[in-house]
Amino acid sequence: MLTRNIGTIRLGPRGGITGLDLPALLIQAKALGYDQPLLARLLPFAERGMVTGAAKQQTES
Repeated sequence: MLTRNIGTIRLGPRGGITGLDLPALLIQAKALGYDQPLLARLLPFAERGMVTGAAKQQTES
């Protein structure tokens, strides 16, 4: 789901990933027939991983 929704990634002023637009993702999940309560629990973990990974990649380059 995240790979198809690049527009739901929130970017900071310097272009770094700051998080996900979780309400927008849940609306899309509903439209696609996904389990919203499950995604509501899982997406914050995905968000944390994306933000951590992006920050790590920025400091390494």
